[in-house]
Amino acid sequence: MKKIFITIFLIIFIFGSSSYQELNKLAIITNIGILEEEGQYKVIYQEIIPEKENNKIMKKYKYYENKSNNLQSAFSKLNEDTTKYIYLDHLENIIIKTNDNKVFDELINYFDKDIDNFNIVLTYDNLEKIIKYSNNYKYINSLIDNNVSFREIKKANLENKRIKVPLIKLSNNNLSFYKYVRLGDFND
Repeated sequence: MKKIFITIFLIIFIFGSSSYQELNKLAIITNIGILEEEGQYKVIYQEIIPEKENNKIMKKYKYYENKSNNLQSAFSKLNEDTTKYIYLDHLENIIIKTNDNKVFDELINYFDKDIDNFNIVLTYDNLEKIIKYSNNYKYINSLIDNNVSFREIKKANLENKRIKVPLIKLSNNNLSFYKYVRLGDFND
């Protein structure tokens, strides 16, 4: 019996796990931008690409974007267009530019998985410039004292509460925290 156990263990150890993914086959997404205008949703992924240069790890970024008439379809098209496996475990922020609360309901339906530890940030400014603003993907988090996680938004949605979300602003080519706004009070 002991020999069978050791043999099985060695087979598993030698051949490894079937869920193994090579790093260069993963698109590690750090920020997502969502723009809603006139019934069209534009989704932008920011992929971080770590590269070793002069014994240092340098971070480079690649951007993917796609449009559709609903958020689910925009995400699906983007995932199909990307040749790599979309890896969202390192997702830091979703930056949203919209005046429609419907986008939050669609996000809750789309991200109704284990991945809900990222922050939600709003903006009224140019989404493409904001998502490409910094070479540090955690820069947006450093601007805000009290980040609001997607988990908190889901909980508030279940309890029919309105929650305040940070609004960031791009002015004079500087990105900064502007104020907190309640979901639903975008026009204030």
